[in-house]
Amino acid sequence: MSFNATHRFATLLPLGLVIALVGCGPSPSTNTTATTETASAAPSSRSLMPSDPALKSLYIQSCYGCHSTGVASAPRSGNQADWAPRLQKGMDVLLSNTINGLNSMPPKGMCMGCSEEDFRNLIVFLSGQSE
Repeated sequence: MSFNATHRFATLLPLGLVIALVGCGPSPSTNTTATTETASAAPSSRSLMPSDPALKSLYIQSCYGCHSTGVASAPRSGNQADWAPRLQKGMDVLLSNTINGLNSMPPKGMCMGCSEEDFRNLIVFLSGQSE
């Protein structure tokens, strides 16, 4: 690779990262108001973490950025209302959507090293079916 091509790549890489991360900002349509009754009834999606250290690491690296706040219509961690219609489709559909990507979620949710079992465990956690 020539100096110019290397320099151009090094210059464009940070720009690409910034553009990719913009998608993880708050959604303009997100309703951030909550009654104290709702807020006290369930823990915040931002504070939920898997108890298993390995799963927690995967969750923080690949899921937390979007699923903790519902960015781009991502179902929020532990939010049963967000997950109910998805759970009705069954684990096989959820797993396929996770592996292949769906709407704003990239294939494998950016967890390229995750196994099928990891994805199943993450889906169970995210949907509030455990912990």
